[in-house]
Amino acid sequence: MKRLWEFSRFIEIIALFGLLLYAAQSWSLAHSQDSIGDEGAYLYKGYMFARGEYRPFQEYAFWTNKSPFAFLIPGYIQLWFGPGLREARYFAVFVGTLMVIGVWVTARRLGGRVWAAIMVWVFALSSPQIVIYSEAVSQVLIACMIAWLLALTLGEGRSLWQLVLGSALSILIVMTRQNIIVLPVMLVFYIFWQHGKQAGLWSLATCAVLFIGFHLYYWPNILQLWAPWLPESLTPFLDPFRLPMDYEKTYEIFDLTILSISQSFATGMRDNFFVFFGSMSALVLFPKRSLWKNDSHFKIAVFLGVTFLLLFMMHTLASLFIPYCVYCFSGYQMFYTVLGFFFVFVVFLNGFDTSTARQVLFLIVVLLFAATLGLYYHPQWGNWLLTHVQLPRVNRMFTRGELSFVSLRDVLSHSLKIDVPDIQERLTALAGGLLLGGFLWFALALLFRFLQKMWTPKYGFVHWILFCCLTLGMVYPFSRGLRASGGPCSTNYLTYYEQAGRSLALVVPPGSQLYWKGSGKHLALMLYLNDIKIFPPQIHAGGGYVVGDTQQLPRFGMFNQELDTQWRDVADVLVVWEEYMSPELLTFLEKRPYEQVQYDMGELARCEDALFVFRRVQ
Repeated sequence: MKRLWEFSRFIEIIALFGLLLYAAQSWSLAHSQDSIGDEGAYLYKGYMFARGEYRPFQEYAFWTNKSPFAFLIPGYIQLWFGPGLREARYFAVFVGTLMVIGVWVTARRLGGRVWAAIMVWVFALSSPQIVIYSEAVSQVLIACMIAWLLALTLGEGRSLWQLVLGSALSILIVMTRQNIIVLPVMLVFYIFWQHGKQAGLWSLATCAVLFIGFHLYYWPNILQLWAPWLPESLTPFLDPFRLPMDYEKTYEIFDLTILSISQSFATGMRDNFFVFFGSMSALVLFPKRSLWKNDSHFKIAVFLGVTFLLLFMMHTLASLFIPYCVYCFSGYQMFYTVLGFFFVFVVFLNGFDTSTARQVLFLIVVLLFAATLGLYYHPQWGNWLLTHVQLPRVNRMFTRGELSFVSLRDVLSHSLKIDVPDIQERLTALAGGLLLGGFLWFALALLFRFLQKMWTPKYGFVHWILFCCLTLGMVYPFSRGLRASGGPCSTNYLTYYEQAGRSLALVVPPGSQLYWKGSGKHLALMLYLNDIKIFPPQIHAGGGYVVGDTQQLPRFGMFNQELDTQWRDVADVLVVWEEYMSPELLTFLEKRPYEQVQYDMGELARCEDALFVFRRVQ
């Protein structure tokens, strides 16, 4: 008993070190990342909502394009602890650490201390995810709430109050991001299946009451969240809550091409490697129900797998196949990857179907992911492969009997007529990844055969491949992150934003009517201004600018060129990003009574583009 207790304590210490590693990385990344448009917009809108100056879904105010808690939660954190990027990011660090604790609680109950420690370390080594979870955006909020929802509801023996609380949490998740709407639906089905009719009815009632209650509170303008999801021909009664038709045609941020789609997909696979490679492997090797050690685990796996698949399809469609935000694919996945982590975890607990057919499918999965990772790393090795890989000239071998070589670049350019350098690099990197994947499989097969001659391994060849692939796929990005050299703002972004924000407050007097034309990365500076008047539609990550009806757009929190010009003409202070310093704007400033005010961005000027401030001459 003493040895068992000592081993258990040792495992708990290992898990604690993993948690500390996660928290340390999150803390460091919170300081070393510049702000993004979504972050600044959510924080400023949320702070205004928390102060009571505006209300979610209020007409002629901010565009509330996401569920209200995405703004209100960080807004109230700033109301309580002070507005600013530092306060919001420290809260994100806390929420992310709380998420890992929730993962440990669930994994420990389902699989024991060893598996719980492994899960903590999986999260601690998931550096690309920690990058997102360290920003004050809603991914970390959703991931944390999902982790604790699973802690409350997964497995047998959950008390009724835990199931009800988990069901309530699922609605809070939807009221933070509407794109997770399938989660409460699937959760209710799971509770009926796993915990019985009575618990299922309680779960259904809880979800229904809260969902309807929140919608009644924000009725009717909350319908703006759901109107774009439903066919217009079938729901004409929702037309008053739809943005003008021209909106979708003009809000194309990224180029929807096969190159951008493939690179975004490869980035998502690399950033979420454990989840996607693990999930595909678990799906291919999914054991028959009769082989499961625990029927409760089978139900958990079905619930998690189906929910994860539905969310994956929704977010993939929204990012890769709609001209809105192609390179958002990776970040979108991080809302719900906790579900994928636990799907992999539960399947791994119960073993695999390693029949020949399954192993062939598993080999295909390994090769596909190897090729995808090769594509992701094409800037690092694509050009090197094109230059250094030499291929024999087969025609000269047979016609002249001489052995000569030519570079892969020349083969692609002249023989295959693929002469676009970018495409050459990507194709070469993809093929190189495919070959490396095959080599890894072959090398591990030889090693496994060799070891079999010495002793009988406890685990089979498939387990070896899984372990090696998952380890390489996670440790390599983690190690690259440790070696990455920082720029001039590598550890001081929070301080630099605070200095620049306070400096901006000195040149924008309280009570000023502000015309804002900064970039998304500048939006966080608005948090440091004191009691200014704004044109709310300008506070949006995408600028809020579209083409549409002048009367209708501001009702949704959007604007067009006509409104932009009107607001500029009556503003007291103009804050303009250097990219927006157009000839038309310069002509306007020459003819109107505005003078440029010297604005010192301080150290942030080394890291961000310049802002120019113009003040009306009294």
